[in-house]
Amino acid sequence: MTGPYPARLALAAALLLLAPPALAQPADTPASAVWAGDPASGPLVHKPTGASFPAAYGIFRRSRAIALAPDGSDVAINYDAQDGDTHTRLSIYLYKPQGAEQHELKGALAAIAARSPKAFVWVSGPFAIAAPASSPVPLRAFKGTYKTGIGPATVMDYIYLADLGKWSVKVRATITQVRDPAQEGAIDIIVRELPWAAVLAANGDCTGAACRTSGTVPFDSHMVESMLPSLLAKTMSFDATAERALPEIGRIETPPLGDVAIRRSTKAPLLYFAEVKDLGIFRLVRLPDQMARLVDGAFGRLSIEGPVYAVTIDSAGNLLMPRFFAGEPTPAQFGAAVREFVLHSTASPFVTVAETVAAMPDGQ
Repeated sequence: MTGPYPARLALAAALLLLAPPALAQPADTPASAVWAGDPASGPLVHKPTGASFPAAYGIFRRSRAIALAPDGSDVAINYDAQDGDTHTRLSIYLYKPQGAEQHELKGALAAIAARSPKAFVWVSGPFAIAAPASSPVPLRAFKGTYKTGIGPATVMDYIYLADLGKWSVKVRATITQVRDPAQEGAIDIIVRELPWAAVLAANGDCTGAACRTSGTVPFDSHMVESMLPSLLAKTMSFDATAERALPEIGRIETPPLGDVAIRRSTKAPLLYFAEVKDLGIFRLVRLPDQMARLVDGAFGRLSIEGPVYAVTIDSAGNLLMPRFFAGEPTPAQFGAAVREFVLHSTASPFVTVAETVAAMPDGQ
């Protein structure tokens, strides 16, 4: 449902307030060992992969290139843009996965939570990147959007993550005083225009998570979680008594509450049912197509394809909808969501980044 996102930035009015371009690396590593090209105003080529990074993407100007490892296996390139009162800092990380916590999604989120304790999850989920002309490999990266504040003081943080196998690409961006979805759209465009062909060629066989472009994928959306429950309650009705008699197809371990049965329905829109004593009833339902289109919001655009399913929680008369799936999830995926919401405080439209980190397993 999500296609290319048009972005139009006021080029003539943009005032670029940038630090002078610079190459910075460990003291014992000459720039020529990692980079080739013109660090001041021309393309900069990462020698280990052949990936070329231009001096500018539109109003985004390259401000620094950093070699974090002497052999170039971990580098970062910064770009900055000033669009009226809005400043955007974008950092591109190209690295070989070596277990560094800051490069894992959990570590990247922990850094946002430490800097902005009140930041909460706006959206997170799949982000499609088309196959470059020289490669048959399309990608499905992760994109997360995190919001702090309201009104003119709003800060939006972004993480894009593409694990290719031998190499990985992560993009971190922060927009201060954001005012227009096009400012986020410009970041989406840059991520899709990165030198993927060169990185994929250096990577070899694409075996990482971003290479798996089929199958069901979970996603979260603050706006949809806030809007849909009341609409769903008006259009769908359920019978808990009848659902308790549905056939059991699996069980969920939810210590210390014991095992919980997963039951399957063959009558749409209900697919799965689980009841956790004293907490509520968990259902997986397929959303009507007109409701599913609500996930295509202004900020936090994702790449959602296929039917959309939602995990709902009916607790003491309150209806929550804390997780979505693009495509039909397996019982195990539904069970994992139920387990998370039983054990962690993430079943809310306002989930802080810190709460998200606490619910994530190590190594993710």
